[in-house]
Amino acid sequence: MPSSAHDPAGEAREPGPEDTEELSATTSPGAARHDPGAQHDPGVQHDAAAARGSGHRPPAALSTMTARHWWVPVLAGVGGYVGTVVGIVIALVLSILGLALQGDSDGGSTTDRLNDEISSATGLDTDTSGLRWILSVPFQLAAMAALVPLRLILSFGGEGASAGITVPQYFALACGILTAWLIARKLSTRMRVETRGGQWLMAAVSGLTWAALALIVTALTVLRLDVPFFASDIRVRLTALGGGLFPVLFLVGLLSVAAALNVRSTQVSPGRIVVGAERSTPGVLQVLRPIAVQFAVFGTVAELGLLIYAFVEGGAPAGFSALFWLPIAVGWLFVLSLLSALTAGGAATSLTGLTGRSDAFYLWSEGTVPVWAVVLCLLLALVSAVCAAITWAHVRPLDERVARTPLAWAVLPATYFLLGLLALWLLRVGGYASGGMVGSSNAVFSLRPAGWTCLVFLVWGVIIELLARFVVPAFMHTLPRRVTRGLRGSERSRGRAAVVASAAAMGGAGLAGAGLAGSGTRVTPAPEATAATSSAQHPSAEPATTAPQDATPYAPSAYSGPHAGSGDETRVLPSYDDPGATTRMPAQRAPMDPATKKRIRLIAIIVGALLLLAVLATVVFSVLSRTVFGPDNQAEDLLRSVTDGNASHAAEIANPNVSSGQRALLTDDVYGAAQNRISSYEIKDTTIDGDRATVNATVTQDGVTTPVALPMVSDSRDGLFKSWRVDETAGVPLYQALTVEVPAGVGELDVNGKKVSVDAQGQPHTVEYTVLPGDYAVGVGSSSKYVTYGGDQVAEIRAGSPSSAPVMSFQPSFTPALEEDVTKQLNATLDRCAQSTEFEPEGCPFGYSIYGDDEDYRNPRWSIQRYPTYSVSSYGSQATFSTDRSGEVRLDYQYNEEYDDDEPADWTDRDTTSSVSGYGTVSVSGDELTINAND
Repeated sequence: MPSSAHDPAGEAREPGPEDTEELSATTSPGAARHDPGAQHDPGVQHDAAAARGSGHRPPAALSTMTARHWWVPVLAGVGGYVGTVVGIVIALVLSILGLALQGDSDGGSTTDRLNDEISSATGLDTDTSGLRWILSVPFQLAAMAALVPLRLILSFGGEGASAGITVPQYFALACGILTAWLIARKLSTRMRVETRGGQWLMAAVSGLTWAALALIVTALTVLRLDVPFFASDIRVRLTALGGGLFPVLFLVGLLSVAAALNVRSTQVSPGRIVVGAERSTPGVLQVLRPIAVQFAVFGTVAELGLLIYAFVEGGAPAGFSALFWLPIAVGWLFVLSLLSALTAGGAATSLTGLTGRSDAFYLWSEGTVPVWAVVLCLLLALVSAVCAAITWAHVRPLDERVARTPLAWAVLPATYFLLGLLALWLLRVGGYASGGMVGSSNAVFSLRPAGWTCLVFLVWGVIIELLARFVVPAFMHTLPRRVTRGLRGSERSRGRAAVVASAAAMGGAGLAGAGLAGSGTRVTPAPEATAATSSAQHPSAEPATTAPQDATPYAPSAYSGPHAGSGDETRVLPSYDDPGATTRMPAQRAPMDPATKKRIRLIAIIVGALLLLAVLATVVFSVLSRTVFGPDNQAEDLLRSVTDGNASHAAEIANPNVSSGQRALLTDDVYGAAQNRISSYEIKDTTIDGDRATVNATVTQDGVTTPVALPMVSDSRDGLFKSWRVDETAGVPLYQALTVEVPAGVGELDVNGKKVSVDAQGQPHTVEYTVLPGDYAVGVGSSSKYVTYGGDQVAEIRAGSPSSAPVMSFQPSFTPALEEDVTKQLNATLDRCAQSTEFEPEGCPFGYSIYGDDEDYRNPRWSIQRYPTYSVSSYGSQATFSTDRSGEVRLDYQYNEEYDDDEPADWTDRDTTSSVSGYGTVSVSGDELTINAND
């Protein structure tokens, strides 16, 4: 960029007679210029004399440098790093103050709460009040200003894990830049920079100092801890050392100090690079000003709004910690307000918090952003774009040369395109986690502007270019003078820009003149060059002052030669020191015809009204889409039906997508009788992403409040508005499953006192039902007095409960009536057998075996002395019985004691007793019993 033509005190340097003298071959052209400060600097005179007395010719950038030229940039680099650390310390102190203001009497000290937060995030027992933390953390956070990640490295038992997060600290970086700039500007007051090479060499020294100091201090202050973990220790390292630390800070220091030393340059005319750049791409040297104005206008208002929002929503901790997050948050909001998006992405292998997806977030795509805030952000973006267009209309050159250069249209849009690419890097927040201490896990995440942000910025650059060319000239002169001066810059910078534009308009002669000036010959613009300069800029709001070319306080040295043209034509390069070039402002544009001005204003009013109507229509449409026709209406209808026990209507709104058999419990009778249903609900917010949305709500059931997310989809329209319905394919969290194991032969269940039919099968089978949150009392009725399935079982279905379905199992058991009736039947069998007149009654559990001749036994009589007792147990679907206590039976009979068959029989009475027992199976069919005894 053009350097200053002013002396260290800020006044214009008046050329003296010595400016036209022959310069020494070992001295740069500017070295022979008059500088009052140099006369009082013995070091400068001594070094200059030493250079003249030596036969060695150092490079031009080194020949005029003194010791002061070396230690000033070193101090500036040191100051830059110290300023960065001070910025971090300020941010830390304010954050701790916010935590202290938020605390209460029971919450412990601020340090304790900070330790708790770190421990909950890392699982490590830390003490941030230690000296190592105080001496390490500020320097590691300061390194994050170079866009490097802060890494936590753990090692334990030969294994390791690491995690890192990148959050650029732009406040601290701004403090460092300002400190380096002020130090370089202040300490170079009595110093002259004779060449551009010397200026950039000093800036490089400052950048090297800053980067090297940051690298060394960051390496020395790495936090190393041994944290107790069970019976051993975990070695912890907290460091921000990274590959980008040195190059980023070197570049920052280089540009900061180069800008500060720009006013110390003694170059009298624009150089070849400057003139060539301005000639090939008109306005490129001023193109950053409208961008800076746009971001300054937007950022000032956005910072205030975000800060207020942080204090209101997050309290003192969020508000006082704004220096850490506010700059990048403003950058994100700037990107969103210009209709681009933020991309949240990540890739994970085992960490459940990262999904591996990539989602685009627009300013209007989240229900948490109020409509009024969206509208204000868009209006602020438009206002800042108009301010940028006004600025560009004032500072960009407009002459016939520009009109003939097609690249003039591309300068601003191309710069915005590059700014969009740069935003992808500068506005990225990311992190990673990897390691195997707790299992194999690797994950990364990032939040940054979307990849198409550069294209969106390109469109905005085109819009601002069109506004600056065709709209802004109609009203730019009606703005207040202070506003105009603030947008277009100082008179000095505009005058220097006019000199560069004039030199570019001179073409090849200008470049030749530049080469001549570089050889030590002073050149000034010819009248025709001055005329070109007059049309090289936009008209000013103030009346232009015109000075004749011969009003310069010195006689210009005309240059003529092969580069100056043919014949007697003489053209010279304009100089920064030429009062006629640096103080002469462009002539004001001819007044616009009143009719034309009226027509332009009418068109502007009509266009503005149409834009306002479009904005209002957009706002009304957005409000109606989110309220009357929003997805939350369907969600509220569903939750209201569930709360009222209207299960059938809920199933109409949210189709459970199951068979009719599985819907058997989704009736008003069954669900209306359920206990502990959802008693209340609240719609929290709605997230809309194209044709899909998620309604976040809370439901209260049995005194417990649970969050639920209802997926919605729009696959049709209700006029202009989207028609929303519950997306059953994504799963409705209110619906859950209830599984019942139905015993064999059962054809009916009792649910909440209501009869529910099921298929009766010969074998036990499973039935699954879809149900809504509530308590379900399920029982199985029996058609037999001998069989029971127990009492009702209650399934507690809760909203947000685990997806595993509760299972009810009913096993048959036998009633006491079965044992009583089995005993009765068995005793009746014994009574029947006791009436037998046989020694071995058929089918009876008792008998008497005859030994010898059957004719010796007669008249058997059976009697039951004691009945046995039985127990009945279940065996599958059958019952078994067995004897608990044996019974007793008595046999009375007559026996022939005469052994001789030839003698008369001798009959005597005898008796005997025996035990009675048995076991077998019992088959139950309804109220009928079938006993199969095994004697």
